Amino acid sequence: MKRRWLIVLLLVLAAGAGGFLLRDALERTVSIEITKGMIDAALAKKFPKEKTYLKIVRVTYLNPRVVFLPERDKVCVSLDVRVTVGVADLLEKSYTGSASLITRIGYRAADYRFYLEQPELQSLEVPKMPDNYRETLREGLNLFADEFVDTVPIYKLTRNETKTNLAKLLLKDVSIRKDKVVVTLGR
Repeated sequence: MKRRWLIVLLLVLAAGAGGFLLRDALERTVSIEITKGMIDAALAKKFPKEKTYLKIVRVTYLNPRVVFLPERDKVCVSLDVRVTVGVADLLEKSYTGSASLITRIGYRAADYRFYLEQPELQSLEVPKMPDNYRETLREGLNLFADEFVDTVPIYKLTRNETKTNLAKLLLKDVSIRKDKVVVTLGR
């Protein structure tokens, strides 16, 4: 009989200690730093991208470059743009220029990944391109931006520490400092 009480007492103590440690881990926060180089490398893997609009306008997006905007907690992604208008090898004209998108950094707890999200076209400069193509290009770039931010993760949580695994559940804060993104996870 004493042996059973001793086993029950040990189980209760173990459960209490486990609950205390779990509560302590859940209350912790974890900070992760994502650098410009990390985001540049993630984006570089997905470029160049080519899209065709209206069957005669082919746009190639190249050389993504990231600039942090700490005062706005946003990221600017600049791209080189090459526009080719016409049917392949017949009456084609090419134009080159650049575009800039302003995005936020978002976290998806389902896959523990960070993405650029909510892109806004900041600027589109394609000198010498006729105005009648410009609006089509602007609309195409907005569609491309929505698609590209949804499919390009810029960082994935991979640490196997208990506190990080528990903290993965909740995003507390994302702030952009001078040269990095600081992400705080936890309760």
